Amino acid sequence: MQKLHIILSCTARKRALEPEYPQLRNVGQVPVSDRVAKWVALVSTSPRRFMATDLYAGEYWKTGMELASCAESSRQISVSVVSAGLGLVGIRDRVPMYGATLSARHPDSVLATSDLMASRHVRRQWWDELTRAEVLHRGGPQRLVDLEQAESATSVVVCVGRDYLDAIATDLTTLIERLGDPKRVMVFASGKPLAGLEECWVAVSGSLRLVLGGSLSSTNLRAAKAVLAKLGNLAYNVDEARSIVAELTATAGELPSFNRRRQRDDVILDWICEYLAEFPNATKTSALRRFRDEGKACEQARFSLLFGQA
Repeated sequence: MQKLHIILSCTARKRALEPEYPQLRNVGQVPVSDRVAKWVALVSTSPRRFMATDLYAGEYWKTGMELASCAESSRQISVSVVSAGLGLVGIRDRVPMYGATLSARHPDSVLATSDLMASRHVRRQWWDELTRAEVLHRGGPQRLVDLEQAESATSVVVCVGRDYLDAIATDLTTLIERLGDPKRVMVFASGKPLAGLEECWVAVSGSLRLVLGGSLSSTNLRAAKAVLAKLGNLAYNVDEARSIVAELTATAGELPSFNRRRQRDDVILDWICEYLAEFPNATKTSALRRFRDEGKACEQARFSLLFGQA
């Protein structure tokens, strides 16, 4: 039977309700190596009450599980998670509740800088040192390169966000080299390919959400799911994936554009306070929708932090 490795990322949203758990914000802004060491000491002793597949939540994770289910009937699959706090974990591994992310502008981010090149270096150093620390001391693969399989039938599908791709790029390119055939690896992602991943890149346009549904956060996963469903029992390769995604994109049309005005943090905070005074039980999702409907611009993660402050 053909083998398929599916690579997903962890999510900030968790199903667990723990009163206290390790959060990267509590480690402090120290050099990366020291921060990794302190974090590993903190999280490795936490109780592992959850199976990874049950810990993560949100539309991205739900769609990722649907992708795995779609592939399961026609081939032998394994699903691994690129976790900012735990390294590489399998979805059946027992894990602790934790707060850590590779994304910027979050209190539990591994980053302490907004500089693009510096951020990339920090993410890759963090991933390298975290995975070598073997936080969970699990028996399975600790790094992507450990997923290497000699069988020609083995394929790899990667559906993680840009920040996570930045972190695992070196690990992933080493895996590709060891597999010996870049076409067996399919990286579903938007934007310009990262260096070393050009031959594996399956470009996913945001306009595909008009065809596949869901939010932008799950579009890459939905594209991969459409490819796997179309190919069925046939061998997966990047050329076939690109062809299928291109056909879908051609039917999608253009995403509607919005001419929204970017706002300062203090202005957004004032707006949120006024909104909550009028609607005390409002959620941040409904608040952001109203904010954008008024022609104002703010990234979801930034708005979420400001909403929490308010």
